[in-house]
Amino acid sequence: MTNLRNHKDAMHTETSTSSQDVQPERMRGLHSLVPMRMSLSAALLLSSFGVCHPSLAAADTPEGIAFFEKKIRPVLVDKCYSCHAADAKKIKGGLLLDTREGIRKGGDTGPAVVPGDEKRSLLLTAIRYADKDFEMPPKEKLPSAVIEDFATWITMGAPDPREGKSMAKANGIDIEEGRKHWSFQPIVNPPVPVVKDTSWPHTDIDRFVLAALEAKGLKPVADAEPEVLRRRIAFDLTGLPPEGEQSAKVEFQIASLLASPRFGERWARHWLDVARYAESTGGGHNVLFPLAFRYRDWVIDSFNADKPYDQFIREQLAGDLLPTKSDAQRNAQLIATGFLGVGTKDLRERDTKRFRLTMADEQIDVTSRAFLGLTVACAKCHDHKFDPIPTRDYYALAGIFNSSEPMLGVRRNREKDPFASGVLSLAGTATKLTDDDVTGLLQQRVELTYARLKLRDVKYQALGATKLKMKKNQKLDPAAEAVFSASPEVQAQSKIVSDLEAKLAATTRRYETALPEAAMAMRDIRPADVAVHIRGEDAQLGEIAPRGFPQVLTTATTKPVNRAQSGRLELAQWIASAQHPLTARVMVNRIWQQLFGTGIVETPDDFGKTGQPPNNAALLDHLAQRFIAHGWSVKKMIAEIMQSRVYQLSTAHDAKAFELDPANRLHWRMDRRRLDSDAINDAIRQIGGTLVLTRPAPQIPPLIEDDRVKSMDLKAWRAATMAHRTIYQPVLRDYIPDDWSVFDFPDPELVTGKRGITTVPTQALYLMNSPFIVEQSKQTAAKLMTRASGTDTLIRDAYALILNRAPTPGEAGDASAMLTSFATTTPAAAAAALCQTLFATAEFRYLY
Repeated sequence: MTNLRNHKDAMHTETSTSSQDVQPERMRGLHSLVPMRMSLSAALLLSSFGVCHPSLAAADTPEGIAFFEKKIRPVLVDKCYSCHAADAKKIKGGLLLDTREGIRKGGDTGPAVVPGDEKRSLLLTAIRYADKDFEMPPKEKLPSAVIEDFATWITMGAPDPREGKSMAKANGIDIEEGRKHWSFQPIVNPPVPVVKDTSWPHTDIDRFVLAALEAKGLKPVADAEPEVLRRRIAFDLTGLPPEGEQSAKVEFQIASLLASPRFGERWARHWLDVARYAESTGGGHNVLFPLAFRYRDWVIDSFNADKPYDQFIREQLAGDLLPTKSDAQRNAQLIATGFLGVGTKDLRERDTKRFRLTMADEQIDVTSRAFLGLTVACAKCHDHKFDPIPTRDYYALAGIFNSSEPMLGVRRNREKDPFASGVLSLAGTATKLTDDDVTGLLQQRVELTYARLKLRDVKYQALGATKLKMKKNQKLDPAAEAVFSASPEVQAQSKIVSDLEAKLAATTRRYETALPEAAMAMRDIRPADVAVHIRGEDAQLGEIAPRGFPQVLTTATTKPVNRAQSGRLELAQWIASAQHPLTARVMVNRIWQQLFGTGIVETPDDFGKTGQPPNNAALLDHLAQRFIAHGWSVKKMIAEIMQSRVYQLSTAHDAKAFELDPANRLHWRMDRRRLDSDAINDAIRQIGGTLVLTRPAPQIPPLIEDDRVKSMDLKAWRAATMAHRTIYQPVLRDYIPDDWSVFDFPDPELVTGKRGITTVPTQALYLMNSPFIVEQSKQTAAKLMTRASGTDTLIRDAYALILNRAPTPGEAGDASAMLTSFATTTPAAAAAALCQTLFATAEFRYLY
C-alpha cells in the first residue's frame, strides 16, 4: 500500500520499551486495505494487528505490588505466619512464607508458589483443599473469594516486594536514619540550570530537561506536527478529540479547553482512580452505595473550579470539621468526605470492632497512597519492612479514623442485620435523614423482603393443616382463600407486610425529595486511641498508640491531635501544609504522569524505599515549588507543563538517544500513549454524534433482593446514563463492563495512580465484533453522509473526524478502492465499514 506507515509500528505496547521502536515512523491510517476486495472482518483484523501483541505480566508492576499488599500479604500474615515465618515458635514443614524467596523456594514438599503456574504452586493446592493430606489452613478453609485472589496473584506472576534489607532493627526502627530518604527531605528550590543550546527551551521546565540531556550528550527530537499536537492537547485536557476550528496558538487552545466543563470530567476520572471510587461495597456482599455519585460530582466540580489542591485535601479528609459560611458550603464539604467512605466494605463481618478497624485500614491505605505516596498500611501487622514506619505509627492513624463514623447508606447496628443498609446523611440544616427519623430506605426494603418470605411460610403452614394446595400459578381456589381468611397467623403477617409496604412507600417519597441534598459523609464520634494489634490480631493487644502521624514526617512544629476530636482535622491540615515534603511532590508527579505517560517518579503511589527514585529530582522540586507558589492551582500547573517544549515534542525515533536511554527517562522525545477505556468509549460516541454532554439527573439505584448487586437488575440503571460520558455511568465492584475491562479499566478495590496498559487479542476482537463499535460506526457514517458530496469528500471527512488529519494521497486511493469493493452493499454499509476500520487502527487508539 503506497504512502502508508509500516503496520509494525502498531505492535508496540506501552509496557515494553524495546517494542516501541521497531519502526520509528508513525503508522498512519488504513494500513489494512491492501487487497481491494478484502472482507471487512479481515480488514479490521489487520488494522487491529497492533493489539495482538501479548502483554507483559503484572508481576512487580505498581498494580501487581498493590494487589499483593491489598489481597495477599494480609492473609499470609493472618493465617500463615504463626507456623511459617522466621519468628514462629516452630516452622512447620520447613516452609517459610514471610519472604519472597521463602514462598518460592517452598518447604519439604517443593515450591509453594511458581509464578504464572497454578498447577505447580503447592500453596494453591493446599488452600483449595485439593489434597486431603495437604489442607491449609488446617482448621478452616479460606473463603472462595480469597482463594481466587491467590490464583489471580499467581497467574499474574506472583508480584512480591518482600526482599532486600529490612528497615526494622532488633530494637525497632531507626527513625533518624529513615529521614535521610530523598522523599522525606524538605522540598528545595533548585536553581534553573544553564544550558548550551539557549535557543531551544521555551520554559524553565525545558531547561531542566535539556540540561539532563546535554549531560549525556543527547538532543531532543523535532517538535510534533501541528495536527498531532492539537489532538494530544484535546485528549489530555478533555478526553475527547478536537472539534471545529481551534486557535493555531497552543496557549489559546490550552486556555480554552481548561475552561471547558469537559476538563473537570476528564481529570476527575484520574482522581477517582486514586480514590478507588465505586458505587457498591464489594467485599463479597455487594451492596449499593446509593449516594456515591455526590462525591463523584464534587470531584468534577472541584477540578472545573480549580479548587486549590490544599483545600481539595482538607475537604476530603475533614470537610465536616471545617468552618463554613453557608449551607451550600457546608453541604459541599460534607460531600467531599465521601472520599473516606467509597472504599470496599465487607458487610459479612458481624463483629463491629473488627469491621471498624478494617474500614480504618482501608482509609489509612487510600489517604497515605493518594496524598503522600506511601504504603503506610503495610505496617498493620508488623513494622514496615522497608520504610521507617513502625506498627505504632499505623495504629496512631487508626485511632484517628476509628474515632470517626461514616454515613454512607450502610446500617451502623450491623450485629442485628449486617445486610441492612440505611444511614443517610443530609447535608442541609432544615431536614435530616438519619436513624432517628427514618430507618432507611434500603433497610426497609430488606425488612419487607423478609416479611414477605415469612408470610409465604405462614401460608404454606395454614394450607398444610387443611391438606389444601396452591396451584402452579400460586393462585388459590375458594377453599384455600377461606382458610387464609380464618387464620389469625396469616392475617397478622399480612398486616405486617401491608404496613411495611406503606412505610416503604412513604420513605421512598421522602428519599426522592431529599436526594438533591443527601450525601455520603463522615462525622466525629467519641474519640479514642487504639492499641497496637500484634500481628494484626484483635485478640493480641499491645501498647496503646496515641493518635498522631508517622514520626518520620513530623517535626517539632507539627500540630498535635486535638484530644477532644478525632484528629482528622489536624491530619488534613498537616498533609495539606506547604512544608510537608511529600504532598506537593506527589501531586505534581501525578500531573506530569497524565501528560507524559510516566511520572518523574515512576511509582506514583510509592515514594518510599521500594518505589523508584525521581529521574530528575531537581525538576520535581522545581514543579512542586511552582505548584505551591501558584496557590496549589492544578490548572496553572497543567498549563505550565503543556506550554513547555518538551511536552510538544514528536514521538520520532533517535538511534543514539534510544541506545543511551531506551526508556526515555530523560524525555528526549514524547512517548506514544494509548488512550484509556474512558477516552476510547467517549471519543467514539462523540465522533458518532451520540454522546450526551450534560450531567445526568440523580439516579436512585434499583431496589433488589437483599440489596445485592445483580447484573440482570442493573440494566435500567445503566441505560439511564449510557449515552453520557463514562464517568457518569455506574462503577460497581465485581461488575465492571467488558467494554471497559478490555482496555484496562482499573479494579476499584485498589488505589490506582497509574492504569495498566495491555495489548492483547481481545482488544482486536472487540473492535471487530463489538455491537457498540458496529453501531457507532453506522452512526458516524450517517453523520458523514449527510454532508458528503461524493466519495472524495466522504473519505476526507472520515479522516478528519476520526483521525483528526487529512488522508495522504495513497490512503485516499486505498479507501476509495475499499468503498468500491463494497459495491454489492449499500453506500451506508460501505461508509460504516470505512469508519469501523479507522476506529480499529492503532492511530485512533494512540496519542503520538
